[in-house]
Amino acid sequence: MSIWALEKTLRNDDDTRSVDIRVSPDRKFFRYYENVWIPVEDDELLYYPDGGYWSCPEMSGYYGSLEDCERGARNDVGWLAMSSC
Repeated sequence: MSIWALEKTLRNDDDTRSVDIRVSPDRKFFRYYENVWIPVEDDELLYYPDGGYWSCPEMSGYYGSLEDCERGARNDVGWLAMSSC
């Protein structure tokens, strides 16, 4: 199995959300992954000593170019459409 390479990352101002744009090994396809930091309550710190964990609530379909993929992410991911990154 081949690993898709990280091409670009878009972050919000407080680094609790990001969108990673990745490219296929043959560089023919692009897709984005939204990452969201989920903070935990004090009683869960035993399981999550960093204070939370990362979740991936959104993953796109395939795009033919980096530009189209970034445009799709900006249109589909609400917080990204409102940010300045």
